[in-house]
Amino acid sequence: EMGGCIKRTDVVGDFDKICRVGMGRLNNLYGQIPSELGQLTEMRWFEIQDDYVTGTIPESLGSWAKLHTLLLGGNFITGGFPATFENNEMLGTIFIDRNKFDGSFPNAIATLKNLEWLDAENNTFVGTMPDGIGNLKSLRILNVNNNSLTGYLPDSWDEKNAIEDFEVQDNKFRGPLPESLAKAKWLKDFRASRNQLTGAIPTSYYGFESLEELYLDENDFVGELPQTAEPFYGGLQELSIHSNKFSGRFPVEHFEDTLRIKVLSLHNNDLTGIISTNICDRRDASLAYTQLNVLTVDCDKMTCSCCTCYEDGQLVTGTGS
Repeated sequence: EMGGCIKRTDVVGDFDKICRVGMGRLNNLYGQIPSELGQLTEMRWFEIQDDYVTGTIPESLGSWAKLHTLLLGGNFITGGFPATFENNEMLGTIFIDRNKFDGSFPNAIATLKNLEWLDAENNTFVGTMPDGIGNLKSLRILNVNNNSLTGYLPDSWDEKNAIEDFEVQDNKFRGPLPESLAKAKWLKDFRASRNQLTGAIPTSYYGFESLEELYLDENDFVGELPQTAEPFYGGLQELSIHSNKFSGRFPVEHFEDTLRIKVLSLHNNDLTGIISTNICDRRDASLAYTQLNVLTVDCDKMTCSCCTCYEDGQLVTGTGS
């Protein structure tokens, strides 16, 4: 077990060949990151997570041209992400989640052409997300959940994007879903709940073949769900679209012959239809991994004998009938 204060005198001297600082997690470290660390120009990996680091990220760390992993999650770091990291060609993983960042979303991120994983959730970043995010072809995981970001979602994706996990929940994004995201053929998890998004689900999204989790709840979406057997139905494991303005018949038949679906959260919409006995049978706890864990509907609009019921947006005790 480690603990103590990060002192400036700990990082000066004959250490210019140091290439990795891995302090791990939960070491009771406190204090600020010394700007003198920028002198360690061979740095490849820097990690201090789930401790009590305060202050800002020193601009001098942007001189780490060989850095590929920066892990600072779970601290009390404030300010923004330094622009000095711009155009770093090695940086592939950035964890700055669960801090106190409160500046504009860093434009420098969109210049990191080899970035694969950005976790910036649970901060208070403001401003818009640069559209150039879509130009990061190696980016696989992008998580900015629970910030204060505004504007439109990036709409510059194409077939070369490796994005698999795109999470933007609990922000203030507005406008329609980005049409170009449909070109991201490896997308598995898309979460955009609790924003101010509008419009219908683009018909181009029906072609998603890898999509497993789709969370769009608590926005202002409208329109009907596709009635035909679209590719994206085949892989879905979690579909949460509650608290919107979706309307029309819920296409229950596309969920009857799959053991994949674990979450169907449909309440507080204008959806109609009948949840079949075949789907209700999937609620059996003995099914373990193939159990349908969440099934919610508006029981005054849909017929269901096993669903968690809502009426007028409020939870009703018991299940439907």
